[in-house]
Amino acid sequence: MGRRTSIPTMPSSVGSVSDLIDAVNRRQQGDQDILWFRGQRDDRWDVEPSIRRGYTPLDERNFTNRFRSRAAIRYSPAPAYDAHAAWLGLMQHYGLPTRILDWTRSPLVAAYFAVEHRLADMVDSSPGADAVIWVLRPHAMNRIHPDTDVTPSIDAVMCKELLAPAFTDNAAEPNTVMAVMAAETDLRMFVQQGCFTIHSDPTALNRLNRNAEFIEKLTVPAADIAGLAHEVSVCGFREGDIFPDLGHLAQELRHAYPPHGAAATP
Repeated sequence: MGRRTSIPTMPSSVGSVSDLIDAVNRRQQGDQDILWFRGQRDDRWDVEPSIRRGYTPLDERNFTNRFRSRAAIRYSPAPAYDAHAAWLGLMQHYGLPTRILDWTRSPLVAAYFAVEHRLADMVDSSPGADAVIWVLRPHAMNRIHPDTDVTPSIDAVMCKELLAPAFTDNAAEPNTVMAVMAAETDLRMFVQQGCFTIHSDPTALNRLNRNAEFIEKLTVPAADIAGLAHEVSVCGFREGDIFPDLGHLAQELRHAYPPHGAAATP
């Protein structure tokens, strides 16, 4: 059985970069567990991957197999047909719902995603909601779910049974979750210091048994989101850097430097 490593009671709200750094430092003192982070714009949302938000197992297999059959001509070199981890990573990268959930080793990257809707180059579509930065102890979680001392790479052999059911109904669901390291073959993954949780169990992480031992939320009050967004931007965390491709760079510049003419149109 996993060792119990309960999270100490500490302030659970952050309103600035300094608050966030202090909160992380407090949680790491005397604790050798690595921390991962995930930013979400609404603290009412569960911690679950996109495929668990209303899709069925049949929907998931439809996505994976149709994408896999049609992507090869569009992406070179394409992963091997049975390289499930590589295919799911590619699907996640291009916005298809999958059973993997993005995390980062950087609290500031997580802060960017928590407040990106209030950055100068973003449109705020949900004013009034608190944001959240989730803090995960991946090793502590894996000791409980699925009861292992290893936090492997997503392409490790021990991950295959969690990934295979996304592609075929002949593979049984282990009904567990696992924190895994990303295989850093993509510049975006490298820049964002990415890592994943794989979700064979449909239960959200924040609702799993003994979740208080491995996951915690840092709420960003709605009144502080704009200020934190400004600080994140000042620290150099901008769209064109978080997403290091020409499309996002162009979008960042377009929003940062709007036209000044009276007759300007979108």
